Amino acid sequence: MASNSKLLVVIGATGTQGGSVVETFLQEPGWTIRGLTRNPGSAAAQALQARGVEMVAADVDDVASLLAAFAGAHTIFSMTDFWTGFFNPANQAKLAPGQTLMEWAHDYELQQGKNILAAANQTPGLQRLIYSALSYASKWSRGKYTHVYHYDAEGRAVDYATSHYPELMEKTSVIQIGMYLTNTLWMSHYQPKKDQNGVYVFSNKFPANCKVPLIAPRDDTGPFVKALVSLDPGKNLLAYRETLTFAEYADVWGRVLGVKTKYVALGPDEPWGALPDTIKLDIEEGVGYFTEFGADGGDPSVVHPKDLGVPIDLGTVADWIGKQDWSAVL
Repeated sequence: MASNSKLLVVIGATGTQGGSVVETFLQEPGWTIRGLTRNPGSAAAQALQARGVEMVAADVDDVASLLAAFAGAHTIFSMTDFWTGFFNPANQAKLAPGQTLMEWAHDYELQQGKNILAAANQTPGLQRLIYSALSYASKWSRGKYTHVYHYDAEGRAVDYATSHYPELMEKTSVIQIGMYLTNTLWMSHYQPKKDQNGVYVFSNKFPANCKVPLIAPRDDTGPFVKALVSLDPGKNLLAYRETLTFAEYADVWGRVLGVKTKYVALGPDEPWGALPDTIKLDIEEGVGYFTEFGADGGDPSVVHPKDLGVPIDLGTVADWIGKQDWSAVL
C-alpha cells in the first residue's frame, strides 16, 4: 500500500452493494481497497485480486477475523445480508422451539451487525464507517409493523451502535438502500404478466399512489458511498435514483420497451403471485409500513440524495430499464 493512500475495507466485495463500492473506488486515486470474503479462492474474488484489490478471508460471524481484516483501515464499508441466512436450508436445524426461520434470520443478521460494529470500534485509526442498513420498522411504526424482519435486523443494529458505541457513531454514516430495481428483473411476484390483450400487467400490494425509492444497487451504491465518504459523518441517507409509484414505473417500463402496460394494486386478501408463505408476512407488512409511514418511516434523521449537496450522476430509472435484458419477462 502506498504511504499516501487510504485503505478502504469492503465487506461483501464480491456481492452487489460491496461490488459497486469496489468498482467506484477502483477509479478513485489515493485509495487502496481490501475486499473481505469467506472464500478468497472463488472466481469472483480472484477476478478482483487481478484488478488490484487485496482479497482477504474474513467471516462476519467471527469478530477476531474482522479485527485482523480491518487493521489499518481508513474507511470501512459494512453490510449484512438477511436473505443468505434465511435461504440456507442448513439453518432450519438451528431454530429454537417455536421459533420461525424469519425470526432466526433476524437474530442471526443482527448478531452479524453487532460483530462488525464491535470490530470497527476496536480498529485503531479508523476515520469513517459507512454502514448499510434499513429502516427500523417496529420502532418507527410505534409497534404496528413488527414482522418486517429483514428491515428490523438492520435498524436494530444501528440503534445498538448508537447506545453502545457513541464514539464510533461520531464517524459513521448510514446508507439505507432503496428498493432494488432488479426485483422486477429477478423476482416473479414483482414481474409483469402479459394478459390476453397483450398488455403487461404489474400487480402487487403497493397502493397505486405509494411512492417507492428505487435504486440500481450494482450501479448506484458506490457513487452514494463515495459521496458519503467525502462529507462529514453523521448522515442517515435514504439512497435512490428516483421515487416512483408502481403505476408510474409500469408506464416508464412500457414506454422504454415499446409495450402496453398497466398497474393493478392487489387487495389485502388477494394472493400476491408466487410469494412464499414463509416470507409473506414480512413482505406484506413492509408494504404496509411504506404505505403508512413512508420509506423513511418518518425518522427525522433521514436525509435524501438532494440533501447531500454534492452531485451524484446516476441516470434515471428509464436509463436502467433500457440497459437490461428483459427477454425472459417479455
